[in-house]
Amino acid sequence: MVVIMDLSAAFDTVGHNVLFSKLKDMFGLSSKVLEWFRSYLEQRSRRVCVRGILSDIQFWLSGIPKVSALDYLVFTMYTRPLGIIVQRYGVKYHLYADDTQLYISLDPDNELNFSSSLKNLEHCIAVIRLWMTQNLNDNKTNILYLASPHCVNP
Repeated sequence: MVVIMDLSAAFDTVGHNVLFSKLKDMFGLSSKVLEWFRSYLEQRSRRVCVRGILSDIQFWLSGIPKVSALDYLVFTMYTRPLGIIVQRYGVKYHLYADDTQLYISLDPDNELNFSSSLKNLEHCIAVIRLWMTQNLNDNKTNILYLASPHCVNP
């Protein structure tokens, strides 16, 4: 069974102060490095031109732009707790930037293994959803479950 989570829209919801706090606490980044990240993220602005009329300048108050490899690295660092959560439940996973895949092998002929593996995955997803609610905009996260027809109850 594979669970695919698309966090791409969640890039826009990352609070800068929370991000800087996580970079300091989880990765031990120093004040100079954090100031560099702060200037990189917070001194960005955007403006829209429609039919020759320019909007006011808007500064980024949250979110990580998706314009360079650094942006994906920062988002991966921010979402590092997802890997820690998944490991706790013995679920296999693959994380890359805004794409997350969780997977387990299920043997429908071994009911005990099937049931316990499925419960572990369900608990893992519940904890991930809680983390997302607290750290990202959960409404901007899509989850897709893929499983063999043998593993899904009709």
